[in-house]
This record gives sequence, C-alpha cells and structure tokens, in this order.
Amino acid sequence: MKCPNHPSNDVTGYCSVCGTFGCAECLSTHDGSLLCRKHYRPIAQKLEEEKKLEGARRKPSRQRLVVRYQDGRTVYGVCLALNPKAHDFYLEPVDKDGVSSGKTIEVRFSELKAVFNVKSFDGNFDKSLRFRDWTPEGGELVVEFHDGEVVRGYSLHRYDEEEPRFFLIPQDTRSNNISILVEGSAVEGVYSPEEYAAKAREEKAKTKLEGTSDLSQEETMGDFYFETRNYSAALEQYRLAGKRHPQSGRLRKKILFAQYNIGIQFIKRREYPQALECMEGILKVDPRNGHAIKKAAQLRRIMEKGARVAPESPKEETV
Repeated sequence: MKCPNHPSNDVTGYCSVCGTFGCAECLSTHDGSLLCRKHYRPIAQKLEEEKKLEGARRKPSRQRLVVRYQDGRTVYGVCLALNPKAHDFYLEPVDKDGVSSGKTIEVRFSELKAVFNVKSFDGNFDKSLRFRDWTPEGGELVVEFHDGEVVRGYSLHRYDEEEPRFFLIPQDTRSNNISILVEGSAVEGVYSPEEYAAKAREEKAKTKLEGTSDLSQEETMGDFYFETRNYSAALEQYRLAGKRHPQSGRLRKKILFAQYNIGIQFIKRREYPQALECMEGILKVDPRNGHAIKKAAQLRRIMEKGARVAPESPKEETV
C-alpha cells in the first residue's frame, strides 16, 4: 500500500488520533504512538518551547551589582561571575536605568566597602518575578562599617573572621538586595544581635545623655533594631517597654518614629494603603505630627488618582 501523500513510499502506519495512513515522512512517534503532521504539530511546538526554557535556565544570568567603594564612590553594573576568593572581578558599568556603557572595568576587592546584588538598580523591581533564594547556613549578624553604616542579616556560610570577605543575606526577603558581599577591610566590627545591643547600651551610657541611664532591656533592643532599620521589631520592643513605663515621653516618641519609618518602607514598596494606615495610626496618637500629616495627604492624593509613583524622596526619620 502506497502513501497518499508520497506515492513512491510505502505506508508504514496510521495516526493514532485520526487514523490517517502515512509513510515514515508523514508520521512522527511520540510516547510510543504514531501521529500525523496535523496532530504532531502542537506537540512539536510544546517540545520546542520546553527546550528553549531549559536552555534559558541553564544559561548563567548576569548579576545586577551596586558596587560601593571605601572612598564613597558608587558604581552600577552587571557581572557574569563574582568569585569572593579572587582578588578582583570585572564589571560592565551601567546607569540607573540599566543602559550599558559598553565598557568593562576591573574592580579590586581591596578598594571596596561592599557589593550589593540587587533586584533592580532603581529599587522598583517587578514583584511578580522570581529571584534567587539563598538558604543561609550561618547565624544572624550585625556588621558595622568604618564609616558608621550598620547592616544586618544572616551569613551565607558560617562566619569566619579569617576570611577576607563574606556574604550577608538580608532578613527581609522583600528588600531590593538579594545578597551583600561584605569586604572585611571596610568593617569596624561584626557582632551577634545580643553583642551589638550590649555595645549600643554601653555607648549610650557613656554619653550620659538625658534619660539614657535607665534604659530597659526592651528599649535597648528596640534601639538596636531601629539602628539596623528593622522598624517592625523596634516597634514591638518599644511597645513592650511602654507597658512598663506608660508615662515615658521618650518611649512614646520612639514608638511614633518606628511607626513612621514602617510607613516610609511601605511607600518605597508602593504599598500605599498600608503606608496610609501607619500615618493615620500616628495621627490618632499625635494629631499635630507634621510629618505624618504631610505623608497622609500625599498618600490620599495618590490613591485617589490611582497613581503608581511614590511620594517624592521619602526619607526615614532617626530617633
């Protein structure tokens, strides 16, 4: 029997879906069944798409890096491989919009403060995208740099002070930072949260500032969390301290500062309803709070217009 599409070829079988006879050129095999071109076409397309996706998954991604130098300079760029064991790496500089300079520069670790692997250069990353998740093996650390900046997170591997640099994974997975490579030569000290809280309390006691000599453990921990920008944890500790000292004006002020900064963090993430709730909560306690009044008004206008642009240059407040 000859193939109806190729008269010179013998029939080798028939389509398991429609029963059409065909030769080896007409039929394809999938999962042990013969299929004609019509019924094999969508399967072939799906296989091709899966092949492309698998290739994309295997292709190394270029890391978005914010490189901060010890002399205060900041450079944005992309990098294919960042080896913390090496002395340097190569970076393709870009602007904040991700547009490449077309050049490649050598970056020496010894000149750096830290390298931030970020989700986006401007901080407004697409929340629907999936980014690499790290599972830290080490404990929680507080890193204090020579310039006074403090960052907090979990060490990717068990912290070893003999290593020239180490990775820190932010505690807040909603942060724009995926990981931070800390350069050891730029560090003033590395502490556990308890060690840093004790250090902060000792330093405050030495300053003999008004009201600092009677800080409770809860308030001290609150100050620690506030300084490391973990405002939710700070608020929790301040409220615990407030239950013991309900008449403390200092604690009342700290609670409001923590609430305000939580609101600012919501604004930076464009979570405007939650930010407005924070500002309105402040105004219930302190109706004349100028900062909260201004931000609440801005947020109401933005939500009414359906705008997707955050209030201009929101800044966190310090205690």
